[in-house]
Formats: sequence, C-alpha cells, structure tokens
Amino acid sequence: MTLRHPLALALLLVTTTSCAATTYDSSISSQTAAPTTTVPPAGTAEELLPQLVTEASTLSKSIAEQGDKSSVVARLEALWAAVHDEVVGKDRDIATEIEAEIAKGRSAAELNRPGAADKVYRNLTALVQAYLAAT
Repeated sequence: MTLRHPLALALLLVTTTSCAATTYDSSISSQTAAPTTTVPPAGTAEELLPQLVTEASTLSKSIAEQGDKSSVVARLEALWAAVHDEVVGKDRDIATEIEAEIAKGRSAAELNRPGAADKVYRNLTALVQAYLAAT
C-alpha cells in the first residue's frame, strides 16, 4: 500500500494530536513563596573580613555538590559591601584585589568551577591576612 497524499496524512496527524485535553495544576498557583529577609552584615573590617574568608571556603563544596552556591556568593558580596569603604580607605590596592577575587568567585559559581572557587579562597585568605597585618 502506498500513500498518495502524505501531506494530507501529516496534516491530519498534526491537527488531531494538537487537540489533546489541557489540564492545569491549581496547586502551583496557590503556593506562595516564603518571604526572605536579610540583615546586612555590620562590623569592622577586622571582624568581617575573616567571615568573608570563611564563606569563601564553602563555595567550592557548594559548587561541587550542587548546593546553594548563589547564596554563598550573595553572602560574600554582602560582607564585602559592608567593609568596602573602610578597606579602600586604608589600602586601595588590597581592596581592588579583594574585589577582583569576589568577582572571580561569582564567575566560578556561574560556570560551576569548584577549582576556581578554591583558588579564590586561597587568594582571599592571603589578601585578608596581608590587610589585617598592615592595620
């Protein structure tokens, strides 16, 4: 048996399959997201920079285990924002380097590169130690 009208058959197939029943899951629209509240970190550079290093130490594991890497990056950025002006006022060069490492950490998280996150942690450790030793 040969098909004389393959285009008509294809058109019939497309139109009949597109008429399938549509169902909506009403439970999805009734769910509400939990409110998120964040308290910006407060403190001196001597207090918050070690916390920055501690947070950076968790980024690689978070990336490797498909954890919440974006929240780690957000905490790094929040800690840095809290002490940025103080660090710039005392040592602009170290501040520039720390800011570059924060950006590299964000990139490591976006690109799923735990090795790059480890390097960020090592570099931030050295930079924070140098800053704290100089102040």
